[in-house]
Amino acid sequence: MDTNGNLILKLPRESFDAQSDGKDNTFIILISKENNEPDDFAEVEYEEIATSSDYRTIRIPLEEGDKWVEVIGTYVIPEFGSIVIIILVVAISSAIIISKSRFSVRYN
Repeated sequence: MDTNGNLILKLPRESFDAQSDGKDNTFIILISKENNEPDDFAEVEYEEIATSSDYRTIRIPLEEGDKWVEVIGTYVIPEFGSIVIIILVVAISSAIIISKSRFSVRYN
């Protein structure tokens, strides 16, 4: 394959990976020359350069005009950690409880 360049990505397994039953799966690599719209992307092949228990390093061939690269795996670390989600749930629950007790109608 004749390319204009390569994009080399070192992907930490704890944040981003493609595995099934403990074995490495292939990533899906999509590239678009035009827009960031689903219909504009085409799947391309990549080369896995190195693999370790902590990282996977891949090489993606690029051609002139490539603008968008999308890497799809089976696992991505959530943007918010579990502690942040727990704090958010507690805060929202507290706000609901306080507003209900403050604005509830009391009958004498």
